[in-house]
Amino acid sequence: MVNLFRCLAGAKLLTQIAATVAGGSIIALTMVGPASAGTLVYQPTNPSFGGNPNNGPNLLNLANAQNIPLANQTKAQAAAAAAGAAGGAGGSAALTPGQIFAQQLQSQLLSSFANQITQAIFGANAQQSGNFSFGTTSINFNKVGGQIQIAINDGTSITNIVVPASP
Repeated sequence: MVNLFRCLAGAKLLTQIAATVAGGSIIALTMVGPASAGTLVYQPTNPSFGGNPNNGPNLLNLANAQNIPLANQTKAQAAAAAAGAAGGAGGSAALTPGQIFAQQLQSQLLSSFANQITQAIFGANAQQSGNFSFGTTSINFNKVGGQIQIAINDGTSITNIVVPASP
């Protein structure tokens, strides 16, 4: 009987301690000040659009660092820059309607060819290996284990791609 009273007294002590701790944390939370926020105001950086004029030289230096001098440009970069300058958006404005049609037709044919290859590799009647040719480009694929190895040879370089056999 004495042990029962000791257990009840211990339980009463634990509930008093828990109530004191909980009450203390509630008091501590109410002592924290209220949260406040200010209004957000957009301040432009570029002095051309109302920003600080002292930012001008820094922005100019950043832009100059991104420019590639003509002496260091590759032929492809120079051709892209010339096409952009001549035609505005990617040089497409300088193309004739016949050239645009030829580009679109070529794009559609390559897309159809890519769909045929994808079906041969992943479709319902998927093959274990295969070879496709289109102009000077050849594509070889082999299923090895759980992977598919694809080699694309465009006549100047070979690109190897490895993908999982099951998506």
